Amino acid sequence: MNRGLYISATSLVANQRRMEVLANNLANVNTTGFKKDMSLTETFPEKLLMKINDKQRPIPSRRNSTFNVYQGPTEVEPGVYEARAGRGYFVVETPHGKSYVKEIRFTTDEEGYLRTYYTDNKGDLRTDNIDEKYPKKTDYENYITDGYGNRLNENDGDIEELLRENVYYAKPNVIGTMNAGVKFQKIVTDFSPGNLVETGGKFDLALNGPGFFKVQGEDGETYYTRDGSFTINNEGNLSTLDGREVLGTEGPINIDGGEFQVLANGRVIVDGVEVGTLDIVDIQNREFLRKIGDNLYDIIRDENGEPFPNIDLGEEPFTGEVLQGYLEESNVNAISEMVDMITLLRDFEAGQKAIRTQDEMMDKASNEIGRV
Repeated sequence: MNRGLYISATSLVANQRRMEVLANNLANVNTTGFKKDMSLTETFPEKLLMKINDKQRPIPSRRNSTFNVYQGPTEVEPGVYEARAGRGYFVVETPHGKSYVKEIRFTTDEEGYLRTYYTDNKGDLRTDNIDEKYPKKTDYENYITDGYGNRLNENDGDIEELLRENVYYAKPNVIGTMNAGVKFQKIVTDFSPGNLVETGGKFDLALNGPGFFKVQGEDGETYYTRDGSFTINNEGNLSTLDGREVLGTEGPINIDGGEFQVLANGRVIVDGVEVGTLDIVDIQNREFLRKIGDNLYDIIRDENGEPFPNIDLGEEPFTGEVLQGYLEESNVNAISEMVDMITLLRDFEAGQKAIRTQDEMMDKASNEIGRV
């Protein structure tokens, strides 16, 4: 079968998922405290492509081209390295099997393993320390191996020599690599702040700075939200508009009085008496948060509803300020999302044309060339 059909089909499937994410963002452009989602895609592992029954050819000299020369690793920023394998390949362990790549950028995890990485927007942009500005995350990322399943670790020797000794040199009949298309990897949430709008409502609260309100669901579980549209429930406790109680540091906050005030540090004052402090936390590992609807976030859970083992959100004290009489708008830019949607539609049309072309080629091969 023509592999091009399957590669083009993977593009259509991935673009369809991306379109669903964009549509959801646009549907929530006016939702208080909503954080837009972004789609991440990745290619399937690069596999070696070789000629069948190819005659043995001499291995090209390293001096023939700079492309054939091993280079690296070069430390491009603190703790981040780049390397080029020359005429060989680096072997990367992925969830879908081995991948053979010519160039790679990597870091080391807490145990010393050489791994790919990603960054999020949780860093501190006020500092000049690049590690604090753009912290490197390696959870669920790929490992660099020796080609036989053994993961490379900086504790086993110098990184330079470790990589050089474990470059995989393929047989002469290998002419390069290819992949089987692209796949939708995951959805990530952009937690950048939205604009703060003054409403004047005494139960409207906004967080100026990174952090989340804690609320309690009907099931007794604790959830997180940026939506500060609060009210008073039948029991006189501060709650969300759909009835979930807003948590203080010592449990639900009861509002029994007329004058209601929230200070910048989250202390709640009713008729001049402090009745509690809002339980507001910042979360270090936001990648473990998942949207569950109703503008709420929960820790990632397995199919049985239990948090995955060894998963820690990394709750930290809230260092921003609480603004009473304000609400945070969605961080979705409607114009930007519409432009992305138009671009995505064009990509989808290109994928359809590619499949149509492949189908016509197969039709000619089976009906016209076959008769000759």
